[in-house]
Amino acid sequence: MKRTTLYTILGAFAVSSMGCQDDFLSQKPVGAYSIANVATRAGIQQALIGAYSQLNGTRDWAAYGMNTPGMAMAEMMGGNAHKGSTLTDQAWMNFMVRYEVNTNSAGTNFRYLYNAVFLCNTVLTVLPQVTELSTEEAAKIEAEARFLRGHYYFLLKRWYKHIPWIESTTEFRVPNTDESGNYVNIWPQIQADFEFARKNLPQTQSDLGRPNKWAAEAYYAKVLIYRASEGDLPNGFNEALQVLDDVMANGVTSKGEKYQLEENFHYNFDVTRENGPESVFAVQHSANDGTNSIDNGNQEIRGASGKNPQSPGWGRGSGFYTPSQWFVDHFRVDGSGLPYLDMYETNPNSVKNDDGLRSSDPFEPETAPLDPRLDWSVGRRGIPFLDFGINPGADWVYTPIESGPYIQKKGHIRNDQDGIYVMPGQAYNALNVNIIRYADVILYAAEMEARVGSLEKAREYVNKIRSRMAQNSESPDHWVQNIDGTGPAANYRIGLYPAGHPAFANQDAALRTILFERNLELGLEGGHRFFDLIRFGLDEELLNEYIQHESPKRSIIQGAVYSRMPDMILPIPQTVIDNSMVDGVPTLKQNPGY
Repeated sequence: MKRTTLYTILGAFAVSSMGCQDDFLSQKPVGAYSIANVATRAGIQQALIGAYSQLNGTRDWAAYGMNTPGMAMAEMMGGNAHKGSTLTDQAWMNFMVRYEVNTNSAGTNFRYLYNAVFLCNTVLTVLPQVTELSTEEAAKIEAEARFLRGHYYFLLKRWYKHIPWIESTTEFRVPNTDESGNYVNIWPQIQADFEFARKNLPQTQSDLGRPNKWAAEAYYAKVLIYRASEGDLPNGFNEALQVLDDVMANGVTSKGEKYQLEENFHYNFDVTRENGPESVFAVQHSANDGTNSIDNGNQEIRGASGKNPQSPGWGRGSGFYTPSQWFVDHFRVDGSGLPYLDMYETNPNSVKNDDGLRSSDPFEPETAPLDPRLDWSVGRRGIPFLDFGINPGADWVYTPIESGPYIQKKGHIRNDQDGIYVMPGQAYNALNVNIIRYADVILYAAEMEARVGSLEKAREYVNKIRSRMAQNSESPDHWVQNIDGTGPAANYRIGLYPAGHPAFANQDAALRTILFERNLELGLEGGHRFFDLIRFGLDEELLNEYIQHESPKRSIIQGAVYSRMPDMILPIPQTVIDNSMVDGVPTLKQNPGY
């Protein structure tokens, strides 16, 4: 695997821990150095590396699944996965998955991301004082720092919505309301950061973890989509489509390779094939890299570690982040290989599972047709799991009663890579986390075409994604195969939507189809699901359906109810509001409903 990782040396400006710095809005983050130490060519690069290092998240369990890229928690709250482990382990997460968050829950993410913003602002504040740089070099550093700041603010905006824009390294108690008491809207500033980045980043980068022009273009389009979805940018969908068209026609990876779908779907989750033609922007990870540290490892996709030392988790961890039956059932297909878009109305039968069975109990896996992406996304009993052998079921699940019968697969490396891409005895591997991959770009383009009324073009783009799994069905490396070499491990089938199919009969049907297809392709990997449901305006409908279907066997969500307001927004942590006081009055106003 050839890749250059920026984050192996975190640099003097990386924050080792936020600990209990609840008053972060009134003090500098740990590790902040004087301007004199930073205002050199080497110093500004170290400061920039410190800003990059925050992409990797934190090992603090209180922030697990909540920081960059926020994958695990957004997938859990989107119904794709359960918390797993036990009810008492990281009990604060129970509030999240039950949509009962209070002002004392999930505060670490808020603090952590604003700390990341501070590190970006340090670069941008000191940069004009660095006299050793050419105009072009300075513009490139500014573009990278603004890309990162835009990313961190994007995450904050999605989770907390009504947040202050801070671009100074000396002003911390910044209000999130205007003089009339109305919440401020920082979308324009986030868009401006990506606008600068896309105009000033180079086409290629020697360090593959650094974004290039095209990653900034794709992220810029993503911001436009979110703004338009909130009614904040009337022509946003049309403008986003124009940008996406440019990315698809001309975009290249940081190493100059034309964007295209990987030949095989699962190559996107293969540590030996990272930074390939489908990687638009990814958090770079390394493990067992000579640093004797786990700080650079993949901390977001810990996965469901099993009790058996020979399981995919190598017995480590506590079995967090386990796929739901609701998610698995999305992969059921009819005789033509197309999904049941109405979920259970046409076909009420769930994918057969071994829930409640011991591994010693007899079990035969599902024989009905399934989308082949299922078994590259989820580990289920009776199906080979990479090179670990056939999944035996409960023996590989840490807490079957709380977790359900499945383990996630996209975040695991192979058994023969132990000690190479994972430090022995640790749960942090070298797998990158894709923040945007090219399939995401294509599906965004399909959505934009549907939103502007081009339903046929939307169908074409969705079929392009589905074609990858359909066209190479005879390849032994394409679908999950039986260990004995006798062919596919399940009754895999995947078809294309024909012209005139009801799924694209009108705009509403097309958008529901695209939302469904986004989950089949991107579920469990990028933290898209919860926010996709909100963007499409289907969060209240579908999340309550998920609760109704899933709760009979998972006590942790029994009695839960999702209400769009306030559950689509997290509260600003009360400790942060308390520490924003000026003359006894808080500068931050709590989000509605909390």
